[in-house]
Amino acid sequence: MLVDNRTVMREGVCALIEKQPDLVVVGQATSVGDAGSLGVRPHVVITEADLPDAKHGEVIKGLRAHFSETPILVLTLVAHPRKVQAVLSAGADGYLLKTATTNDLLDGIRSVATGDSYLQPSLGIDLARWHRPRGTTHALSPMEEEVLTWIALGHTNAEVARICHVSLRTVEAHRAHIQQKLGRRTRAELVEYVRELGIIEFDPP
Repeated sequence: MLVDNRTVMREGVCALIEKQPDLVVVGQATSVGDAGSLGVRPHVVITEADLPDAKHGEVIKGLRAHFSETPILVLTLVAHPRKVQAVLSAGADGYLLKTATTNDLLDGIRSVATGDSYLQPSLGIDLARWHRPRGTTHALSPMEEEVLTWIALGHTNAEVARICHVSLRTVEAHRAHIQQKLGRRTRAELVEYVRELGIIEFDPP
């Protein structure tokens, strides 16, 4: 299902998808409410993050009310790390920009359809670097900072490995180094650390 209030964008993505032998568009909607009223059960929902009746994290929460188990892939022009984070924290399974390549889009669709997460690589780098405090991360390497960010956002080691395109063993090694450097042993302690330093922002409950 495609959810976007821009008709030209929907039609363009639809045409691209329907050229693929393993993909078909089962519905199109212009808003969260419209999507819920179509009465279809898609295997993947592709949505804009800025819709007439909801924005960013609220888009995901609204779609989850209608499609609780369906993977949600965000395809948007919204690139600010704070807003990307809000969408991911709300439960989106993938995120990429409308400036992405055709291959990126198709990879994203197929990844979330099979239960994996997908993030456009450049967005992962931007998110990891966002609000990085100078001189306060105990000499973490850039890769360790990125791994720390994804862990704090609630991702498992396996999910971090897929997002960062590295092996599970590599993520486990980075996590061990992070815990040793910071003196924090549990995920809760790592989350508290990044919350205290403002490395990423958490939406209030």
